[in-house]
Amino acid sequence: MTSGRGAGASAPDTGSNLATLSEAQCFELLAVATVGRVGFVSPEGLQIIPVNFRLGAGQRIFMRVAPIGVLAQLAEAHSHVAFEVDYHADDFRIAWSVLMQGAVSLLDAEARTAYADLPLPPVPWPGRTRSLPVQFVPRTVSGRGLQRTSPH
Repeated sequence: MTSGRGAGASAPDTGSNLATLSEAQCFELLAVATVGRVGFVSPEGLQIIPVNFRLGAGQRIFMRVAPIGVLAQLAEAHSHVAFEVDYHADDFRIAWSVLMQGAVSLLDAEARTAYADLPLPPVPWPGRTRSLPVQFVPRTVSGRGLQRTSPH
């Protein structure tokens, strides 16, 4: 079966521009986002848990979790986790993804001050009561952005 393209024919231009985002661009995007995912390895294997969050001072990400849940346990142990946030417009002409590695932990004095200074606190993810504020502090940050100038 042939692809329908003659020898030497090039693939059609999709009008897409995929770019690596700077750390500053990543944090600008995180400042307007509210939903992310925490990824970690458990005895059952890889786990990914959705969370609502807010970006605070010092590039800290704050979320509220169930005091007896797995995220609270990870925070108490100051565990290393991945945190990912992405977005795509309804027409898919703009999309981006930010992936971070770092630690989730309970709030220390500096974090409590940053949490209190949030213009809007994080809204807990639906479900059980999630009243324990925790922070994620990134160690590495990477991101990619996509802009399409033509429909997909």
